[in-house]
Amino acid sequence: MKKALISLVVLVAVATGAFVVYKRTLGAHVPAALLVPGETLLFVDVPNVPRTALRWPKTGVAQIFAEPEIQKFLEKSRAQDGLLKTLDEKLAQLIRLAPREAFVAVTSIEGPTPKWVAGVAFLGRKKQAEALLAEPRAAFKASWPAGKSDLATHGTTEVETFTYGDAVVAEAFRGNWYLVSNDTALLHRTLDAAALPTGSAEALGTREIFKKATAPLPAEGDALVFAQLGTLTDRVKSLLVASGQAVDPKQLEEMKRMQALAWGTKLEGTQMRDTIFLLAPGGTPEPALPRRALAFSAADTFLYYGMALPAKIDMPDTGGLLAGYLTMLAPMEKSLAEKRLKWADLGAAFGPELGVMADWDAAAETPSGLLALDVRDPVKARAFVDAFTGSTPGSPAWGRAEKDGVTLFQSPGGGEAAASAPTLALTEKFIVLGLSPAAVQAAVARLQTGQTAITQTPGYQAAVKTVGQPTSGFGYLDMKTLIERSYGTMRPLLAMTLAVGAEGQSFDAGKLPATETISRHFTPSVYSQSVTTEGTLVESSGTLTFNQVFLGAIGGGVAVALPMIESTLGDVFKDPGLLPDPTNPPPPPSALAPAALPQPEP
Repeated sequence: MKKALISLVVLVAVATGAFVVYKRTLGAHVPAALLVPGETLLFVDVPNVPRTALRWPKTGVAQIFAEPEIQKFLEKSRAQDGLLKTLDEKLAQLIRLAPREAFVAVTSIEGPTPKWVAGVAFLGRKKQAEALLAEPRAAFKASWPAGKSDLATHGTTEVETFTYGDAVVAEAFRGNWYLVSNDTALLHRTLDAAALPTGSAEALGTREIFKKATAPLPAEGDALVFAQLGTLTDRVKSLLVASGQAVDPKQLEEMKRMQALAWGTKLEGTQMRDTIFLLAPGGTPEPALPRRALAFSAADTFLYYGMALPAKIDMPDTGGLLAGYLTMLAPMEKSLAEKRLKWADLGAAFGPELGVMADWDAAAETPSGLLALDVRDPVKARAFVDAFTGSTPGSPAWGRAEKDGVTLFQSPGGGEAAASAPTLALTEKFIVLGLSPAAVQAAVARLQTGQTAITQTPGYQAAVKTVGQPTSGFGYLDMKTLIERSYGTMRPLLAMTLAVGAEGQSFDAGKLPATETISRHFTPSVYSQSVTTEGTLVESSGTLTFNQVFLGAIGGGVAVALPMIESTLGDVFKDPGLLPDPTNPPPPPSALAPAALPQPEP
C-alpha cells in the first residue's frame, strides 16, 4: 500500500512538472503576428509546426512517399552524398530542435533593400539551434570575408551583428525565439515585442486589416501568407508617373480598393485546402456561375475550367498592336466592319461564360481539348464565326455543313474523317471549338442528350461540396486519371532515361514505382472563385490543390524552357542583330510562301 502511494505521488509530480514545462513552452508562446510591426507589408508564417507535423503523414502526398516502392526507388540516392542525403540530415537536426513556429516579414520596400525580419520559435535547446546555424553562418561569412562581426546588448539580450559596407545582419535569441533581421532597429523592436507576455499592442495581428483579410481563411491553418497592397499601389502609381505613362483613373481606383491579400493552406486528412481572399470592399456581388459547358463533358473528362466573361471586352485595333504583329487579323476586322461590328463587340456576341475541358481516353496516347463559349447574340456570334472561318487573302475558307440544327465548320486540309483538324460548331446557345471533327461532334451529341457525364461521378460530387458556390471561376481536375494516363505513358521513357543518363547513378531505373502505387492516393482537385461586396474569395482542395498544380506546371515549364532560353539569350548577346525590329514587323505568312498554303476545297 505504501509503495502504491509513493508511486502515485511520483506520478502526480511528473505530471505537474510536465504541465509546467508545457505552459512555459507551448502554452506561453506569443504568435509571430503579435511580434512583427503593424505596418508589415508581407508576412509569411507557419504558425504551429508540431500540429502540421502530425497532420502531414495523413495527407495523400505523404502517403505516396511512404509507399515501399517509392522508398526503394529513393534508397540509392539517399545512400550517396547529394540533395536527398543533405535534406535527411537537416530534417534530423530540425526534429531535435523541435521548431514551434517560423515566419518571415517584410516591413518596408523603401530604399535599395527591403527591410525584413525572420524568426523561429523552438522547443529544443539553444545549443541545438546554434548547431543548425553553424554551417549557414560559416558559408555567409566566407562569402563576405571583409565583413565585421560584433556583439552588443539590447536590454538583457545579446545581439550579434555582421556588417559588410552598408549591409548588416543582426541576430539574437530571446526566450524560445531565434530572430534575425537586416535592420538592427527592426530587430530591437521585435525583441521588445517578444519580451511582452501578449506581444506588442501595435503588432500586425492587432490591426483590423489583418483580421478582416484572414477571417475567411480556415481556422487552425498550417501556413499563412498576408500582404498589404496599399504601399504597392502607391509605388506602382509613382513608377507610372515617373516613366511618363498616363494613369487611368478607373484602374487606379480599382487598385486602391485592393487593400490586402491573404492566403492560407490547411491539411485536412488526406486532402489539402488553399483559401485566398483579396480584401477589396465596395465590389459588386456576382450571380452564381451556371457552368453550362459541363454539358459537353464525357466520362473520361479529367479537366474542366469555367469562367465568367465581362460584357465588355477591350481589344486593340489594327492601328496599334494588330498592325505591327498580328496583321493576319486585319482582314477579319475589315470583314467585321462590313457587318457593322468591331472587336469590342465580342462581349456582346459571346458570354457570359467560357468553358475549357480535356478528355483522355484510355486507348489514346494524348488528351483531346475542347473549348465551349456561351452565345449572347446569335446574329453577332454568327458574324464573328463567318469572319473567322471565311476566305481571306492568302487563307482559304473553312468547309461548312449543317447537321441536326448545328453548323459545323471544318478547317482547310482536313475532311470529316481527319484525326486532327480544328473544327468549330455553332448552335443558338454555344460555340464549340475542338481539335478534331470527331471530338466536336461527340461533344455536340452529349449536349443534345442532356447528360453531363462528370457531374454524375462520385469524385466530382464529393469534390464540389468542399468549396463554396462559384460566381466567376470554377475548376475540376481528376488527378487520378491524369496520373494514370501521363505517368503510364511516360514511365517507359523515364526508365530508359535513368538507364542511360547521368541520373542513373542516383536512381535505379528498375525500381520505378508502378502507376497504381502513385495514382491510388489522388482524389480530384476542385477550384471555386466568388466575388462579394467585401472582395474575392478563392477556394481549392484536393490531394494537390488547383493552385499547387498550376504553380507546379509553371515551374516545370520554366525548368524545361530555361536551357533553351539561356541558349537563345547567349546567341543574342553574341549577335544583337537577332533581336526583332519592332519598327519593321515580319510580313504575313501569305507574303512569305503563298504556294505552300492549303488551297480551298472545291
